[in-house]
Amino acid sequence: MRYLLLLTFTLLIMVAQAQPRLVKKNGSTHFEIDGKPFVMFTGELHNSTSTSESYMQEIGVWKQMKDAHFNTVIASCSWDVIEREPGKYDFTSVDHVIRNARENGLKVVMIWFASWKNGNSTYAPSYIKRNPSKYPLVKNEEGKTLNVLSTFGEASKNADKAAFTALMRHIREIDKDYTVIMMQVENEMGILGSKRDFSPAAEKAWKGQVPADLINYLKAHKGKLFPELEKVWAAAGYKTNGTWEEVFGKSHSNTEDWKEYPYYTEELFQAYYYAKYVGEVTAAGKTEHNIPMYVNNWLKQPGMGAPGGFPSGSPLPEVIDVWRAAAPAIDFTAPDIYINEYEWVLSQFALSENPIFIPECRSDVAKALYAYGEYDAMGFAPFGFDGPAGRGAGGMSAEEYSNFQKCYGLLSGMGTMLTDNYGSDKMRGFFVTADNPNPSIEMGDYKITFSSTQRMRAFNYGQGAEQLAADNAALAARNRNQTQSGALIIQTGADEFYVVAINGVLNFAPRNPKTKGRVLLDTLEEGTFKDGKWIPGRNLNGDENRPNIVGVGAMRIVLYQSTVDAPAGRWG
Repeated sequence: MRYLLLLTFTLLIMVAQAQPRLVKKNGSTHFEIDGKPFVMFTGELHNSTSTSESYMQEIGVWKQMKDAHFNTVIASCSWDVIEREPGKYDFTSVDHVIRNARENGLKVVMIWFASWKNGNSTYAPSYIKRNPSKYPLVKNEEGKTLNVLSTFGEASKNADKAAFTALMRHIREIDKDYTVIMMQVENEMGILGSKRDFSPAAEKAWKGQVPADLINYLKAHKGKLFPELEKVWAAAGYKTNGTWEEVFGKSHSNTEDWKEYPYYTEELFQAYYYAKYVGEVTAAGKTEHNIPMYVNNWLKQPGMGAPGGFPSGSPLPEVIDVWRAAAPAIDFTAPDIYINEYEWVLSQFALSENPIFIPECRSDVAKALYAYGEYDAMGFAPFGFDGPAGRGAGGMSAEEYSNFQKCYGLLSGMGTMLTDNYGSDKMRGFFVTADNPNPSIEMGDYKITFSSTQRMRAFNYGQGAEQLAADNAALAARNRNQTQSGALIIQTGADEFYVVAINGVLNFAPRNPKTKGRVLLDTLEEGTFKDGKWIPGRNLNGDENRPNIVGVGAMRIVLYQSTVDAPAGRWG
């Protein structure tokens, strides 16, 4: 008996260790599998790709991912596909993704396309779409019906919850080795075309009291809330009871600055009821299979500065406290980033200790390197990578595919070098933009500046003014195609650095401007990583003696402080 109890206890410990989980370490959130850190080098399939196994085989998706050093794929599960009739489930579209991922050594992040996708409700099963009296839709301020399931539809929520619970039960039964490591619940939810729901049930809630769970959260986190939420609650007198407008004030409608918060009270209201709905769906799924689960966002952006322009109620940073209060089963919120304000988005989502995971983004290696290096990202995914590699299909050009192939190859070869530096000032990131063409950081005794190769001029070898001008023109023409420029840098010693970059050059200077002399290169190596070790390539010197990477590459850099006061020769 004691032996059986010990064996049972041991098995429970083994299962707990194997279970994917989020772990806080050194002020950073790590994603772990089998008790070991796991960084996702991934991409997201097009919306409909995973509905057909034969289609995925035809376009060679699995080989494409393996060749590009992916370790994870983000694939969808569509509610309308798995439940064509009420209560009758067909998980064929799920099973083939899990089976093929396992056979190809990949993990899966699965998206639950259900009540909402991109603000609308096109993925709800036919029996729900055709019965709006039982499964009510959103009304806008003019009383017009939108193709958006209302968060006040109890029957809709219960049907979604039942289907998601059945899905998670099925995954638990067929996926003992945790091929599926994380779930995204719904997709870019929120109301487009109205600042909130004006249906009869929504109007009753709007005029009613702010729910107690939200009030209790506000009281427990007073002084630590998102700045705008803290501001409006304080302006209303930190009330702990009352209607939405009594507790948070009447919203202004200013939309001149898209980064402000027009109709903020309406956004808070709508966020709460989305969170309650999705939180219940998530919690029900976790009772069957408790793996990390998150929600994603359609971002507010220029031209979409007011709720309704972007999906109102979406789990954006300004309402993250509302989501945490109403949906504690959800582990974090993740941005889909297609706007130019990349750094601003990451800084907003990193507030409130929200871990960074980017499930959708443009095919930009510079953005991936910056997210991993500067924000300890759990993963980065270019959207719609799938298609015949090298033919520009699937939303990723042949050049972009090659860039990710090289980038993910380098990063995956680093072993635990990334995660060992999460939460540390020994790892940083650079991202070049038009507004910040020469980003600088400080590491150890050095100030490091990163610049795009687009801004480099041809070397003067003494070839004469006419030839130098021609060389510069050729360089400018080549660099017009190099729009991506960024880097990840890790300091491994007082004077030693490893850099993975795309299209950039580094400059090192003393951190203390009063330091005499100059910083010079002792060692400059090209190379790669394998099993966590640096494999050196060319040792660069002479004409190539500068830390310049064109395309995607990696370097090992060793510096020394020289007593030389001024440059000599043509390199000055």
